[in-house]
Order: sequence, then C-alpha cells, then structure tokens
Amino acid sequence: MIPAKSSSDVTPGSSGASVRRGRRVVELALTVAVAAIVLAITLHFVDMRQVIDGLRKIGVAVALFAAGLLLAQVVLCALRWMLITRLMPGPLPFGEALRGYLEAAFVNAFLPSLIVSDGTRMVRAMANGARPTHAFAGVATDRLIALCALAIASASGLFLLPDASRHPLIVLALIGLLPAFVAGLVVLDVTARSFARFARFRLVRPFLELASLMGRLRKMPGLTALVLAISLLGHALSAGAFYILALQLELPIGYWAMFALSAPIIVYSAVPVTVGGWGVREALSAALFGLIGIAPASGVALSIAFGLLMSAVGLFCGGIALAASLHSRALALRKAPQS
Repeated sequence: MIPAKSSSDVTPGSSGASVRRGRRVVELALTVAVAAIVLAITLHFVDMRQVIDGLRKIGVAVALFAAGLLLAQVVLCALRWMLITRLMPGPLPFGEALRGYLEAAFVNAFLPSLIVSDGTRMVRAMANGARPTHAFAGVATDRLIALCALAIASASGLFLLPDASRHPLIVLALIGLLPAFVAGLVVLDVTARSFARFARFRLVRPFLELASLMGRLRKMPGLTALVLAISLLGHALSAGAFYILALQLELPIGYWAMFALSAPIIVYSAVPVTVGGWGVREALSAALFGLIGIAPASGVALSIAFGLLMSAVGLFCGGIALAASLHSRALALRKAPQS
C-alpha cells in the first residue's frame, strides 16, 4: 500500500502556488462570464438577422487584407518598443521585441487584455537580460505612448467628424481619453518626486524607474515625436482594418471618421474585465456608431468581424512565436554537443 501523505509532506510553497493557480482560474472564469453577459445583453437589443447578414457580406480576400494591416501594426508596435528600450540598460534587439509582441498578440486575443499580454512582454524582456524593474518600466512606457497616440487620434474626431461638436455624447467619447491620460502623467510625476526617498523598498522601485524613463523620454523630443508617429501610424492601420470591413458591410462612414471613432473603442475594450475585449467592444460599437446614425446591428456586426479578425491574427502570431521558440531551442541543442 502507498502511505498517505502527511501534512508535513506538503510544503508552504506548493500550497501557495495552488492558491495562486486557483485564484487565476477564478479570475479567468469571471472575465469569461462578464464577456458572455455583456455580449448577450448587447445582442439581445439588436436584430441578429441583420448582424448575421452583415457578416456574410465580408469576403475572404478583404478579410486577409485587413489581417495584413493588423500584422503590420504588430511590427510597428515592436519597433516602438525596441526604440524605448534603447533608453535603458540591456536594450532589446528588434527580433526579440517582435517576438514579444507576437506572443502578446496571441495572449491578448484569448486571455484578459493588457495585463496578461504586457506581462508576457515583460517575461520576454527579462529572458533577454533585463532586470524586472527595467522590464516593467519599458513595457509600461510603451503602453503609455500607445495610449497617448490613441487619445490624440480620438480627439481628432472633433475636427474629422462632421457636426461632432453638436452632440455632447460624441464629444465626451472623443475627448474623454485626454484628461485621464494627462492626469495619469501628473500622478506619475508627483509619485516620482514624493516617493524617491522610499527607493529602498522593492514595491516602489518599478514605479520610480517608470517615472525616470518617462522623464528621459520627455527630454528627447525627437525620439518622443518618432514613437508617437509610429503609434499613430499603427492606429491608422488598425482603423484601416475597421474601415475596409465597414465598406464590406456598406456602412456610410469615411476613413477619417473611423480613425477617430475606433480609437476609444480599442482603448475601452482593452480594459481587463473581459476576454479579448468581447462584449465591451460590441456594446461600445453599437453605442458610438449609433450616435452618427448607423444602425446598432451594423455596428455590432462590424465589431464582431473585427474581433474575429483579431482572434485569427492572434492565433497566427502565436504560431509564428511558437515556431521561433522551437527554432531557437533546436539551435541551442545543436550547439550543446559542440561546447
């Protein structure tokens, strides 16, 4: 007979790991539930036949072209991250930055957004020799630059959307990101000054490093303009994917209007309360596009098409990242006997 394990055989570390795994499972289950509930509520208030008929209009060639735009955006994001890491010890080469973003695209499509995908990039940076504080600061700065560009793109709708200023809800949706972003920068700067004397505490160091990196970036206007331009170009590609899908759905909306309106949809759907933005993105699309006279069902169909496209691109990016990892391991195994 196999003797039963006594309580002394279970180490505190294994018990803690089990608790953490259980907590993660519960968190994932909750986010999936939230996504399902929000999506179900949204679909309840639209004509599903119109949604399905709209999705059937999208051709394979158009979907592939839109996917290509999203893949090009991933490449641009990797370039931006690489440039930011040059301000820190152990900068990332472009290949590793791209690999990190490919992994993040996969995780972002199938797990709660932003937090997990950014954590994936932090792991990639640390695998290339970055200290945890530097990895956190680099990823967080990259995220802040991306959010700044999206806030600018969203606010541009005041000039790009006809009669936008006459509708308070549209104005609120378009400029709502800017005050939050500015307030975040102010809090970050105040935190750096107020908590510098607490640098000896491990919990404070990542935020101090983030504030320091943002400060160095502000002193380099050329680099700041470059990473912002890369971010805006990346969003232009994402808006292009939205736009050509909208053309297939025969929606009466121009590219520049889509450039502005898609920005708040992308930002708010990235809040980590659902999986891959599902549910939140559809509700926002129905509401925002409805404000400019587009039927809610058409807005939901466009959002679902974009979400499916993001999932397909994320799966493709994950496949490329996996192939790169297998190739790296194969090379390491070949070199091992020689050493």
